[in-house]
Amino acid sequence: MKVFIIGGFLGSGKTTVVLKLIKKLASNNKKVALVVNEIGEIGIDGETLEIAGIPSKEITDGCICCSLKHGLILTVSDLADVYNPDVLIMEPTGLSFPSQIRDELLNLNIMMTFAPIVTLVDVSRFAAELSQIPKFVEQQFKEAEIIGINKIDLADDEKIQTAETFLKEMNPNAKILHMSAAKNDDAVNQIYDLVMTEGKTVQELIEEFDGGKEETLNSVEISNVSTYSGVYHIFGNLSVKNAGALFEKMIEAAGKDIAKINKSFVGHIKMAAKIEDTLVKVSQTSGSDDTKIEAEYILQEKVENDGKYELRFLAAVTNVPKRDLEEIIDQAAGLVLREEGVDFEKHGFLGGKRVLTL
Repeated sequence: MKVFIIGGFLGSGKTTVVLKLIKKLASNNKKVALVVNEIGEIGIDGETLEIAGIPSKEITDGCICCSLKHGLILTVSDLADVYNPDVLIMEPTGLSFPSQIRDELLNLNIMMTFAPIVTLVDVSRFAAELSQIPKFVEQQFKEAEIIGINKIDLADDEKIQTAETFLKEMNPNAKILHMSAAKNDDAVNQIYDLVMTEGKTVQELIEEFDGGKEETLNSVEISNVSTYSGVYHIFGNLSVKNAGALFEKMIEAAGKDIAKINKSFVGHIKMAAKIEDTLVKVSQTSGSDDTKIEAEYILQEKVENDGKYELRFLAAVTNVPKRDLEEIIDQAAGLVLREEGVDFEKHGFLGGKRVLTL
């Protein structure tokens, strides 16, 4: 079993790369399994990747490189025993340090090798990330073996060159790829080739630690990110088009209020719901003036909504107090839904169980 770990801060494009890589692996008759980790109690990326139709496990409400290590070990062991994949893809939360995840897996009694660690950066936000979370960015990129400078379609040549120069100084040994994962498959094909042809055995990695492992860091604390997630039940008749517009309006309202506290926030605000045969997912990844709210419409098997829709949301942003973030999301969503005349119920969580919090 070859283990492939893809890192990158929140909103860097990991899920898009993973979806395309899964298709590439499947077309080459590789048996694939997937582990997805979300920082909030509600998973959204897992919902997206579920559509790929491969065995997957989702670990939520924490980071698998620090607070959820036990869950990580059990999940990987279970997938290896039951499914025995050729490739195990791991998409941890954007608040993780991938090398710490790999270190934990070295203790398992499983025959496996490790592909090079790939870390993505959204080049259009790189300057903001350096400003908001410099220590986190430095740690995440200095441990990468392949760095994907992603979303080059959203940045000019100067921004791209500045980011590449900085990353080369930070990690001169990493291979650097320029990519626009959402627009073309060239870099994903390169990643596929690297995943399948390069890597290290458990023994090789253990021998590298002869000088001693680095100190284990709490990545969530270093990131200065607050998170909030939950579920709204929406009642009525939604189409794919008006659902997307509704989610965009809620995220726009929330983003403006978050920016009043931290104008340069980075992270993501995500909302998603299954509408008939489509997963509608809308997100915003920064508070900069030129940021765009992005909408994805992913085909899936048709589901019967019967006038009731489950809207999942996850907000994770830098340098905003958690209580403020919770109030902003609830107020923005509730205000927009009421203005649009949409009936809804808000659900939260208590002790891991969903509870109605009207």
